[in-house]
Amino acid sequence: MFLVAKTTPRMFWIGLPLVIVGQAIRIWSSGYLNKMDELITAGPFAIGRNPLYIGSFFISLGYFVMCNQPVIWVLGPVLFWVFHCGAIIYEEQMLLDKFGDSFRKYCKSVPRWISWPRSLTGEGEFTLQQLLLNKEYKGTIGTVITIMLFAILAYTPGLVTPLHLLISRF
Repeated sequence: MFLVAKTTPRMFWIGLPLVIVGQAIRIWSSGYLNKMDELITAGPFAIGRNPLYIGSFFISLGYFVMCNQPVIWVLGPVLFWVFHCGAIIYEEQMLLDKFGDSFRKYCKSVPRWISWPRSLTGEGEFTLQQLLLNKEYKGTIGTVITIMLFAILAYTPGLVTPLHLLISRF
């Protein structure tokens, strides 16, 4: 995305809240998620079955906006879902195999995406320990670095990086 980005301060600030919301959703979800050890149905998992993907989508959407390229605005979301829907279907099959009827019941009561308003109660609780075990801090660090790179692009008009020079030769 950085290779084609034409980031401006305005587009940076429009995209930034989307990235922040997405990262907050991922942090909230990761603090609950005990991967494949138990079926978590509380917190964000009481609202929708795939809150981590929703968080990642918001982050990506923010980056797409920051790119300030109409082709990215159109292709970015489409490609995001093309690449991630297969993973979601695969993961849901693994959960069905592992948790059986409990997962079927969960699927009947909680939509794949988002449903408002819903109770946040269910099985599981947010803990800092679980958040750290899931290593969401790595993704958060990556998000902060990416935001900083977009900020540099937005506030350094005419910035020419080695990658831009390489591409301009072709």
